[in-house]
Amino acid sequence: MKNKEQIKNENIIEDLKDEIFRLKSVIENLPGSIYWKDVNGVYKGRNKYSADKMISHNLETETSKNEIIGKTDYDFFSKDIADEYRKHDLKVMETGEEISIEEPIKLPNGKILYQLSTKKPLYDKDGYIFGIVGNTVDITNLKETEAKLKEAIKKSEEANQAKTEFIRNMEHDIRTPFSGVWGLANYLLETEDDNDKKELLNDITQCAKELLNYCNSILDFSKIESKNLQITNTKFSIEKIINNVISIETPIVKHKELILESTLDDDIPSVVIGDQYRLYRILLNLVSNAIKFTHQGYVKIMISLIAMNQSTAVIRFTIKDSGIGIPKEKQNYIFEKFTRLTLSNTGDHKGIGSGLRIVRLFMKDIEGEIDLLSEPQKGTEFICTIPFKIPLTEDFVEYYEIKDEL
Repeated sequence: MKNKEQIKNENIIEDLKDEIFRLKSVIENLPGSIYWKDVNGVYKGRNKYSADKMISHNLETETSKNEIIGKTDYDFFSKDIADEYRKHDLKVMETGEEISIEEPIKLPNGKILYQLSTKKPLYDKDGYIFGIVGNTVDITNLKETEAKLKEAIKKSEEANQAKTEFIRNMEHDIRTPFSGVWGLANYLLETEDDNDKKELLNDITQCAKELLNYCNSILDFSKIESKNLQITNTKFSIEKIINNVISIETPIVKHKELILESTLDDDIPSVVIGDQYRLYRILLNLVSNAIKFTHQGYVKIMISLIAMNQSTAVIRFTIKDSGIGIPKEKQNYIFEKFTRLTLSNTGDHKGIGSGLRIVRLFMKDIEGEIDLLSEPQKGTEFICTIPFKIPLTEDFVEYYEIKDEL
């Protein structure tokens, strides 16, 4: 008859067997290939997942699941691959540190698979390393996706380069001739006395201006999207920018018999530092838009100083018209890409609906704010508040002549 001590020891043994069984069950069912080797690189064990992977890769047969035990990597892989595996094993045992590396597997059919292997040293009870334990995860699909992504990025970069070349050619080969047509037609319009000829010349001027506006909008969008339009801060005169905008819009204003005027507060600095190209495009787009949707009355450009200290001036640009106004339901999305205020694309309402979108993007670039006040059949106000730096001196003004830019 068993005494209490024997029964206690048997229970301990049974508990240990249960614990070992559970531990083996965990290892067997881990979602990764678990294996362990001795210091000579001989496989001493592996889990079921690892065995199933070896079989699926035709590195073992179904009837020899345990053939890996007692063998080395040289029994399953080419010498080059086995040498690489052995080098990693030795590094772990020499340094006592964990490593994670990508390891290739060449299958009998020639296909290359990739696995991410994490290897750690195994210690005995005395603290000596007696082998390594490894865990590998198949990352072949990830590597293939990565390769496809790299190829897609390469093609995208090539497409962007082609677009950049197209933009460069467009700036020179398309915009320059239209600018010449617009300038010549304007000159003839100012010197012609015959009303019928003046009407034709005015039509030519407006067609050239519209085409240039389309061209510039496309160029601006392309440069913004490809990040090729850098912020360029220079000294310039706000008054000259306003005069340039008025000069460009004067022919159409005369033709429509509108009043186009500007007021500039006396306390506006004569020279500021900022991105004058973006300011010019913002004002030109807003004024052109106001003239387009105003059939009688006026378009006013009002510039006022909001705040100023020794280094900064905050200036407000208000573009006010007596035009058709903007319905309340459209005011929330008029700054979206290719949104037009009317369904019509004929007569005075031609356009691709890009001007206000460019205004919003450029205002964001120069850290400005834009507000809208509008009432149908009464008119619209666009209010742009923009910060500028104040130069220490007012000489060397780098005014950018933009007559050909429109």
